Amino acid sequence: MKKNILSIAVLLMAVCSSCSKQLDGIRPKDQIPQEALNSNDINTLRVGMYSQMENVLFTFWFDFDIKAGNLKGGPGFTMSSDYVNMSPSDAAIATMWQTAFLALNKINFLLETIDNNPQPASFATIKGEALYFRALVYYHLAARWGGMPLLTKRTYDVVQRSTEETTWDLIKADLTSAEKLVANYSDRFYVSTQAVQALAARVYLATKDNANAIAYADKVLSYTTSGFTLSADATAYASQFVAGSTARELIFALANNTAANPHLFYQQVNDIDGSWGYSPASDQYTTLFADNEAAAGDKRKAATFSADNNRIIKFPNGISGQQLVSTTSAAYTPIVVSRLAEIYLIKAEAQGAGSAAAATLAPYFAARYQTTPTAAYLTGLNATGLQSLLLNERRREFYAEGYWWYDIKRTNRTDLLPALNSRNYLLYYPIPQTELDLAGYTKNEGY
Repeated sequence: MKKNILSIAVLLMAVCSSCSKQLDGIRPKDQIPQEALNSNDINTLRVGMYSQMENVLFTFWFDFDIKAGNLKGGPGFTMSSDYVNMSPSDAAIATMWQTAFLALNKINFLLETIDNNPQPASFATIKGEALYFRALVYYHLAARWGGMPLLTKRTYDVVQRSTEETTWDLIKADLTSAEKLVANYSDRFYVSTQAVQALAARVYLATKDNANAIAYADKVLSYTTSGFTLSADATAYASQFVAGSTARELIFALANNTAANPHLFYQQVNDIDGSWGYSPASDQYTTLFADNEAAAGDKRKAATFSADNNRIIKFPNGISGQQLVSTTSAAYTPIVVSRLAEIYLIKAEAQGAGSAAAATLAPYFAARYQTTPTAAYLTGLNATGLQSLLLNERRREFYAEGYWWYDIKRTNRTDLLPALNSRNYLLYYPIPQTELDLAGYTKNEGY
């Protein structure tokens, strides 16, 4: 094991600094001089971009649940009790950074290739997809590191970090451009207008632009042509995470069905061999879906935990008795990016306490609980009460989907992360030591 880790580290260092010396890519089409490419190559580059995004999102997937105490070490792994702590030398931190910048390079290569070729109408859609993915990558980077080196074209020059505000501005600009280029929803496994709008709603909520968060949430909610529908029972909820899912709650997911590039979710939390990396944290297994004064009978529990308190069955492993719903392939769990439930929760949070948020939440609660909160209860919540309710819902809804740590950070509810123990500098990730050494980036405070 130690030898394998060392080999990976050496490989990553040999690859080079992600920003100070950009790669031309890792797939054959990327290695052809750009001037030699033509319009026939663009679809090949598009496929490579989608594949690379699967790598990015899977690399980031369990990170926020680990850092925020949703998980503990499973049968095959012992996790540190100080799970929130980080240092610039952490291999996982470097892997996330470098995987993201490899994807940005591939995205920018595709954008440049499109701009350098005559553009059939279909190229506009592909360009919109690339801009959406660039925004999505930078969302994950900004959420962790704050201000980032902003790469909108490939370069071999050192690009220093921009401010956090400027990083968010690029994300918003890319989404604004993408919204005008991609088509309305027709397939959950391809970027659509509604996928762009869903991510924009998330970004505007994160940057405290509540008016735009509501506006973009409404764009998704008002698009009735697609037939987006909240899952109404545990089976429907679980069906969002099976191979080739046709769940009507999915706005956008990556199909994750390429045998040559598999991302095996179940091996992390629900393996078939009795050894896997992560299990539910003990307090989460016993209390996450507990009844409270407002609601009872959470339908998601049966789709998330099994009677075995070591397993998270949200990602099915294909074994009878160890999953709620069957799947055609345990290896092909979709990598979910946006679901309809998030849109309701974004809109209600942006609306704030009062009757408007209560009305927004009514269909959401009806889909998720046997006994739902009354309108009077929801309307009577003050700002802090509504925030606590919504954070509780987000923790339930997106358990093991990579949301919780950033939900704590963006709402400044550090009381929900006792392991932080006043070390608030840990709300920003350390710049990887390899990047500090090669590019001379400014460190984040505290490291």
